[in-house]
Amino acid sequence: MVHRHFWLKLIEQAWKERSVAWLSGVRRVGKTCLCQDLPSVEYCECELPRVRRTMLDPQGFLDGLPGKRIVPDEIHRLQNPSELLKIAADRYPRTRIVATGSSTLGASCETTISVFYGSTSC
Repeated sequence: MVHRHFWLKLIEQAWKERSVAWLSGVRRVGKTCLCQDLPSVEYCECELPRVRRTMLDPQGFLDGLPGKRIVPDEIHRLQNPSELLKIAADRYPRTRIVATGSSTLGASCETTISVFYGSTSC
């Protein structure tokens, strides 16, 4: 796995300023690998039906991860992704989230980090 220290530092800095960050970039640029390289995160692969079911109740989901660092990868696959992000930002200020997925959803997030270069493999 290639460790992208520059991008990891950007995410850490974004988390110091805001509780919710958005990681954007074209397909296959390495957003998922980057997020999996973050230390001490709860990685949630939202493309998996079982994972999506656990996130149907955003408040219940966040109650189970108080103060954690959460990566909902491909968050646009959730039924109501903006609800999860809004509840997290408003009600769980100690919880940190970096979400990846559709760029149209990311436009409404507090902090956006754009990945332009990367490799197609972890």
